[in-house]
Amino acid sequence: MAVFDARQQRAEMRQDLRAALLSAAARIISEDGLGALTLRRLAERVNVSTKAVYTLFGGKEGLLEALYLDAFDGLEVFAPEITAIASPQERLLALARSYRTYALDWPDRYAVMFGDAATGFSPSAESRRHAWNTTRPMRHTLMECKPGMSAEEADFVMRAMWATMHGVVSLELRQLIGGREMADRLFDETLIAVLNHFAVPFPADLVKVPR
Repeated sequence: MAVFDARQQRAEMRQDLRAALLSAAARIISEDGLGALTLRRLAERVNVSTKAVYTLFGGKEGLLEALYLDAFDGLEVFAPEITAIASPQERLLALARSYRTYALDWPDRYAVMFGDAATGFSPSAESRRHAWNTTRPMRHTLMECKPGMSAEEADFVMRAMWATMHGVVSLELRQLIGGREMADRLFDETLIAVLNHFAVPFPADLVKVPR
């Protein structure tokens, strides 16, 4: 017979409420901008009191900081089959594609991550470092693709990759680069062009790998 654990149930309810508030906050910001996000409006959207928001986040600044971190944390959730890919080149491309998929599946959170919708919010230095650390799986895989690559070089190439991925994804979210087939090709081929520029062995025919 299962034993009822009231403490665990309260913890789970707290986590569910936290997730609901973060999701609703991202949606409000994406729809109407940061200025439209008030604790009252957020509480009404989730059907709770403003006290719940203060209890969980300490206020609006705490909410925005948590939203920023939560959005970036989503990048770290990769499917097990990706990390199991033996070829580092194929694994790197799969990780990059998962970045794009995340942005397309969660456009509200992606808008918060890069300030497109949250203009006026400035995350702390610690949170910015945490955001950069979400690229660690890609950086480590990148170094596998080019044995002998220094951490400094990997850091720079990863930034170039990130700039490329973000550029294509941002245009795609704004529907400025044609349909899905065009976006697929543009994302893969520009990324591989950047890697080849930095002498990272990366065969172009990998773009033909089924999605």
